[in-house]
Amino acid sequence: MGDLARIFLLIGVLVQTATLSMAQSDSCRTVLTGRILGNDTHQPLPGATVYVRELKTGAVADSAGNFQINQLCAGTYTLDYQFVGYKTSTQSIRVGRERQITANVVQLVPDSQTLQEVVVTEHRSEAQQLLQTQVSLSGATLDQTRGQSLGESLKALAGLNSIQTGPSISKPVIHGLYSNRIIILNNGIRQEDQQWGTEHAPQVDQFLASRLTVIKGAASIRYGSDAIGGVILVEPKVMPTKPGINGEVNLVGGTNGRMGVASGMVEGAFDKKLSGLSWRIQGTLKRSGYVKTPNYYLENTSYHENNFSGDLHYDHRNIGVELFYSQFDTKIGLFTGAQVGSLADLYTAISRPEPLVQPGFSYALNRPYQAVRHGLFKARAHVHLQGGGTLTATFARQQNTRQEYDYISFSGITTPELSLKLVTHTADLIWEHAPIKTKGGTGQWSGSAGFNGITQGNVRQYLFLIPNFRNYGAGLFAIERYAVGRFTVEGGLRYDYRWLRGYFLDEVTKQTYSETHNWQNANGSLGAAYQLRPDLTLTANFSTAWRAPNVADLYSNGLHQSAVAYERGNPNVQPEQAYNGNLVLAYAGKRLSGEIGIYSNRIDNYIYLKPDSVPVVRQRGAFPSYTYAQVLATFRGVDASLTYKLTDQLTLTSKNSLLFAYNQTDHDFLVSIPANRSDNSLRYDWETVGKLAKVYVSVSGLYVARQNRAPSVTTRQDNGAIIFTGDFGPPPPAYLLLGAEAGFQTQLGNQPMSISLSGTNLANVAYRDYLNRFRYFANEPGRNIMLKVKLPLALAKRS
Repeated sequence: MGDLARIFLLIGVLVQTATLSMAQSDSCRTVLTGRILGNDTHQPLPGATVYVRELKTGAVADSAGNFQINQLCAGTYTLDYQFVGYKTSTQSIRVGRERQITANVVQLVPDSQTLQEVVVTEHRSEAQQLLQTQVSLSGATLDQTRGQSLGESLKALAGLNSIQTGPSISKPVIHGLYSNRIIILNNGIRQEDQQWGTEHAPQVDQFLASRLTVIKGAASIRYGSDAIGGVILVEPKVMPTKPGINGEVNLVGGTNGRMGVASGMVEGAFDKKLSGLSWRIQGTLKRSGYVKTPNYYLENTSYHENNFSGDLHYDHRNIGVELFYSQFDTKIGLFTGAQVGSLADLYTAISRPEPLVQPGFSYALNRPYQAVRHGLFKARAHVHLQGGGTLTATFARQQNTRQEYDYISFSGITTPELSLKLVTHTADLIWEHAPIKTKGGTGQWSGSAGFNGITQGNVRQYLFLIPNFRNYGAGLFAIERYAVGRFTVEGGLRYDYRWLRGYFLDEVTKQTYSETHNWQNANGSLGAAYQLRPDLTLTANFSTAWRAPNVADLYSNGLHQSAVAYERGNPNVQPEQAYNGNLVLAYAGKRLSGEIGIYSNRIDNYIYLKPDSVPVVRQRGAFPSYTYAQVLATFRGVDASLTYKLTDQLTLTSKNSLLFAYNQTDHDFLVSIPANRSDNSLRYDWETVGKLAKVYVSVSGLYVARQNRAPSVTTRQDNGAIIFTGDFGPPPPAYLLLGAEAGFQTQLGNQPMSISLSGTNLANVAYRDYLNRFRYFANEPGRNIMLKVKLPLALAKRS
């Protein structure tokens, strides 16, 4: 904790120094006000800055885009309006003896160059009502991740990792937390699927998103219970408003697995009598074969994905209506070398340096595999109330069907061993009140209140793992923010109620019976942000969150096919309660920008899947066993990101994450916690090279340390069998991966076409990752070269 103490001391010195340097004279009383909008969306830009060159001071725009600068003396001033992703706008203002001057509405023009980097923001889109640490992928940076899963894409951000089952299944991890402790908002809807397993990847088409925003830390006040670790927002681009038909085609190819991806989108807007009506249709196809490590192929690691979506919007004056439907359909092959028939086979597979079976390349996808389909329907309507803000109502229905097929069918027929169908209905009613100016106009109130409701039903077939169940949930929340000058404070309260009933069959009497639980909880948050200077902001937040046990935590009792493990629930587990605090210092200069953030998350009754010592013997053989357990856990760490322009064309970027997690109950470390990592890159940009535009080349190096803070692995003999405790193998060694990328934009007819070529693990390093469940049996993928092509299309234009 010595390093953390020094960080707090440094922040304190910066706060005091910056505050003293910005003292102003009380003799100057003119107030300058204005509003900052985006020229592309005509929407407010919360967090945009206005900087007064002569005074070396400024202000930050609030949630409505309004700003205010107090105590100006008579004279002429040069104002710089800035926002990440937009070009700087400069304005000259002359101040006389007026008590107030209005700078009118300033519209900033998008700047594609600044979108080449990860954007770290205080306020953004759906999350702009939260004073919490947020990171985003958008623009060219998001395009560089196209073709990857959601979990893999987010690994580009500091503090984000993924937990994996082989090369095809990846789940996002925020500050060491994953699965039901992270809420994914897919197009504004809380994603509800069977996400309790480590090998249950989120069913989200990454091509739907124009921005991926991650709220790091507890955010349950706005988005509901379960958001102990954070929230991921998958946000599509704004619907078109200009009449005409446009489209976009994305093509991705990869050498490892010989992957091919094609995604297309067509959208349009009407004019005249149908003015205000817009539509969008999108679809994605993905195919990949056996993935190759540096020395061998991984048998049966093929992957299929078919997705489509449709969106219809109508906006007229003060009202708007949206209908949306999407379907995500995937079939995922599971590495055959991880399937074992006995405990002896398991130990032999773990001790073997390479898989016994090493086939050639194939696109075949056989047992064992997962087949998952997720359908989402959304209906949303909003109305702008005259003088009363905006009222939004949303209804959604989701159906998630998961089928898991064992390596060898017990029955010899084609049915799956595990089949689960989860149907979810959600309803939300949100009111955002209009901004309220305080007397004198020096400050402003903004905020929202709302209701969230959810109901779920699960139906299982074939072998038992979790029971049929029904649950209900409801929540009420209110968030209010006050902004004055360079200071913003925000507070929120939330109340939740959850009800769960599981249905069982008595094997003796053949009668059904049920078990019922209900929980309720209240939580709050308090955050503050202070702009020390136009380029330096300090943000602090403390919040509480909770998570009610899910049906897997309580009642799991069976062989989890794709995990090749026997899992037992614990009907006595209690709800998790989290206490989360974070402090972030962000700097945004002309050449140097970055942030350093420290966080602490204490979770009472932390539920995790603990490896058992004694295996379970079933029809197919002996299997490693896991039981859900509860402890007091702490997660503390540091995220640091830095971008420095060595020249106008050469940029250095560094992203670093340190995490220290501990089991306070047993005085031991926790399993499956990300290791410390450092991701560094160097990029060179040219505005034009011949007929090519926006040309760039970059090199990168990712270093992941060995996870030394993991439970000790011990073995013992029991009736001639070797029994493992702590884990089934020690953490693998550290590794360093080299990468490179080059790209440019050119004209194909009248359309700008973007092309990029990237390579990962270019040195073809043989390594294993601690967060991959298949690390016991095989290495990670080797070298992969990917080609990405993006072509916007103007199909029909109307004046």
